Amino acid sequence: MPVKEQRTATPAQTSTPSRSAAIGMSKQSDEENSQMLSRVRQAEETGPVDGPMGRVYIRIAGRADAPGFDRTQLHLYLDKTLKLADGEFFRGTKLDGVADKLMAQLDTNRDGLVSWTEFKAFEAQTLATVAPGATNAETARTSAGNRFGELDGNRDGSLSYDELQSGTRAALPRGTDHADLIAQLAARIALDAVDTDQRSTEVKKRGLSRNEWTTAAGQMAR
Repeated sequence: MPVKEQRTATPAQTSTPSRSAAIGMSKQSDEENSQMLSRVRQAEETGPVDGPMGRVYIRIAGRADAPGFDRTQLHLYLDKTLKLADGEFFRGTKLDGVADKLMAQLDTNRDGLVSWTEFKAFEAQTLATVAPGATNAETARTSAGNRFGELDGNRDGSLSYDELQSGTRAALPRGTDHADLIAQLAARIALDAVDTDQRSTEVKKRGLSRNEWTTAAGQMAR
């Protein structure tokens, strides 16, 4: 799983698929900083880089055994891999803002690198996108299946970028600043994290099967 200004989602609005992006797009509160640090401590014995978040980490850092990734690598990932805000006005400014906000959130020890342990702690927010309300692997798969059905608007058994983006956009609180950018980011990260069979295809052109979606949820909730 950016650039929010003054208006942000309230703490009660945490079970929608927008939450993972909305946190990064807003100014971090003391409570959110505390929660992220707590997740870092819980993730200290995470083992090897694997699973949905591992795939994203390797995309950004370049290899599984990298000590971490820096802002330049993150910016490159947002620009070249996710192609965030592609073709939009002020794209450079948007990419800079997203990279700055994500680094501020993820780099909890402020050493300029986001390690696997720090990035792994971001997994709970991505899980909330895929399986809102999940508490363990079993509930994650059930919740993910329900969420898949909600997002699969044309009922073809596959989630497209447009379905993910529009579903996230619709769930954002009314009046959310940078709503389109938040929805874009959440949809593209979800596609890149969950997909297992189209890694060489442009992120926006991929599709996710129900099995990919529910399996990823179970892996993140382990």
